[in-house]
Amino acid sequence: MRPVSWGLLEGEGPQPLPHLGDESRPGARWTGARRWAKSMHQTVRFQETLRRLAIFDEGFVEAGFGLGLASTAALEAKTAALLQVAVSVAIGSSPVCLQWSAARALAAGATKDEIVDVLLAIVPVAGLGRVVSAAPGVAAALEYDIDAALEDPDGRITAN
Repeated sequence: MRPVSWGLLEGEGPQPLPHLGDESRPGARWTGARRWAKSMHQTVRFQETLRRLAIFDEGFVEAGFGLGLASTAALEAKTAALLQVAVSVAIGSSPVCLQWSAARALAAGATKDEIVDVLLAIVPVAGLGRVVSAAPGVAAALEYDIDAALEDPDGRITAN
């Protein structure tokens, strides 16, 4: 076979470059096409990932990245969901994220008391301010109207 443009051999796709390898030195191969295709795929992937995360596509997170509750084989689903609540609070997630993680914990079998206990357990690490800020979002997920409870003239706190 004779060399053609860009170091390829006539008749086939990417082949050993004449100056890097030939039939006697088959280990040297041109891999630029694969790197380019991989790079292009990663660019499109990162853009799609960011777009779907920005719209909070729950199905994408569960299916595409193994972040669903079932993917943590060493932890029970309920434990993993409670950890997700804790981390969401600790990092200062938005109210919709807090509601989402608390709802997932409920769906995994956590009780409302267990979810609230998570908030108390992370105060020393996350800080009281972070937990206080998260309380209304978590309360909404637990279907507890915290604003109405704060306005109760008798000072009683009742749960739904």
